[in-house]
Amino acid sequence: PPGMASFIHTIIVTLHAANNSSGMSSIEARHSRRRAAPSSSSSKQRPSSSTNHHVSSLVPQYVTYVVIGFLGFFAGTSWTMHSGITDCNVGSASFATVLHNDPRFQSFVEEIVQRRLADASAAEAVTPGHKLKSSSATGRKSITFPDTTSRYAVGMSRIDKLDFANHLDMGVPLDIPTQGNSDVLMIYNSKSSLPKQYERQSNDDTTTNIPSFPVQTAVENCDYVNIVLTDHSRSRNQCIAIVPQYESYHIQKWMRVDADAKTQAKKKLDSSLSLQMVSRGMKANGANDFAPPTEKHIYQNWDLLSKYFANYEQSLQDLKNILDAMQPKDNTVIVMVSNFGQSELMVNFVCAAQRRNLDISQVLVFATDEETHTLAKSLGLQSFYDARNFADSMPSEAAGNYGDHRFTAMMMAKVICVQMVSALHYSILFQDVDIVWYKHPLQYFQNQKNKFDVYFQDDGGHSVRYAPYSANSGFYYVEHNKRTQYFFTSLLLAGDLILKTDSHQQALIALLSEHVSLYGLKVKVMSRDTPEFPGGYQYHQASGKYMRAFFKKEVDPYIFHMSWTKNKDNKLLFFQQLGDWYVNEQCVHKKVEEVDTGGSSFVSTCCAAEPLFSCHYRDKPSVKPCKDSPPIDAGHRSWWN
Repeated sequence: PPGMASFIHTIIVTLHAANNSSGMSSIEARHSRRRAAPSSSSSKQRPSSSTNHHVSSLVPQYVTYVVIGFLGFFAGTSWTMHSGITDCNVGSASFATVLHNDPRFQSFVEEIVQRRLADASAAEAVTPGHKLKSSSATGRKSITFPDTTSRYAVGMSRIDKLDFANHLDMGVPLDIPTQGNSDVLMIYNSKSSLPKQYERQSNDDTTTNIPSFPVQTAVENCDYVNIVLTDHSRSRNQCIAIVPQYESYHIQKWMRVDADAKTQAKKKLDSSLSLQMVSRGMKANGANDFAPPTEKHIYQNWDLLSKYFANYEQSLQDLKNILDAMQPKDNTVIVMVSNFGQSELMVNFVCAAQRRNLDISQVLVFATDEETHTLAKSLGLQSFYDARNFADSMPSEAAGNYGDHRFTAMMMAKVICVQMVSALHYSILFQDVDIVWYKHPLQYFQNQKNKFDVYFQDDGGHSVRYAPYSANSGFYYVEHNKRTQYFFTSLLLAGDLILKTDSHQQALIALLSEHVSLYGLKVKVMSRDTPEFPGGYQYHQASGKYMRAFFKKEVDPYIFHMSWTKNKDNKLLFFQQLGDWYVNEQCVHKKVEEVDTGGSSFVSTCCAAEPLFSCHYRDKPSVKPCKDSPPIDAGHRSWWN
């Protein structure tokens, strides 16, 4: 009844006033006593004099408040009896509404709630099942894992991604950290693997309970570290499951697709379907970059290998004789493969190196036809022509497009040449002919402090088929050892995968991942975001950022690799715009006997003293503006705008 309402309301108001005047509520007192550390055992047995004095001083105040409350109760009851009100409504407003609308009541309730929350969060231990545990030193709440994961997950920390990669160089071309992917998550499998500072580490980031450590602190008690590289785009609804199980070094990929459907369209990602295990090459559009080779590819590879192995011993001896005569410095051979269709690019490489006074005495050309063999020797290069393997099976003309049958045949030649040199225990710098040097690249690789077995240029195309290394198979350095020799032997035997995918590069990267895991092959891919080894990715980059720095001489690269280009003809045009073409017109795609040297050497006749610049496409980088030239891609504006 309203009399009772008046009584309760009066009690609430007076208690609120008492709370504000006393300086410490009973809740605060309990909270303070809980947090205070006792100075001696006696302090636990009896209250202090200051506490007794505080309690006794509050008694008269509370007696007064109770008396006032009862007076309010009788006054309210008397008023109710004389007003004729017989139910629990005051006008049209209920008792709950009256209290709800009173700001002093709201303030009081809010204060109690906040204090109870603070009291709970101050607890230094939790019962099983709680998700948060408070650090006794800092009050920070850290993640607590349940008993069901205690054999493989008991703690978690964060590490700055760049700090992690600098300390544990995974060899992959590192994606530059951005908002949302700048930390590495570390999960610890036992209490003894946790960092010493785990419970005492302060957490400046108020958005998370996961502590952050420098990498050396984070791994100080880790005897093993298993690293998982995962997609960090926002284009997937992706989950990562860590399963306590007999250990695997491969990741299973599951997707909501019908992997057995007959057409690509019906294999597309469909959230209504059940999860199925799929190839790592399966994409959301239903395409699969890793379909297995067919019988056609298998038999084709066997035919090639049977011929190769039948002639192997004699061919290897012929190659050994050439390398013994060369006596390459530091036991390192610079290997190039060329047919006559690509010969002008080989000539340009020699002319550009001569222009910059760079030593090419360690270069050995694997010529796939007689014309190229003769041309290479005319350029002062060492050349090996293996007629037993190349005479009938290798094309003499350049590939018309990336991946056509001539392109694929040359890819097989690239596998054979490196395998043979590695079998003779030489280290190798392999490079395509569409490269020019600015500095000798061996200086870079042979001066590295952290030694890897293989160094690759980053292709730049970070697609599923090239994951996780995106290694460019047209420029790489190989330190000879048992691991690298077996790797190139394995690549030779995987020729059917090259024939199936029309890509030497895709097969090479697939095997890299397996040999890294199985044999500990140490692979380093020089990131596309570093300036030393630019290629087609940088040349065709939409922003033009690298090439503008290149023309301003703000970067100091070792090479330029004109990859990412449809065919040889476009490579030539792009080199001319780049200001790195040195082959005189009368020597372009000419056999040695077709060039009138006038009694001079082939090199002096064919190599220009200065670069032969010319414009071709306004929308591609050029050392000088080419605004009046047509675009190679319809509608594109000048690169110089």
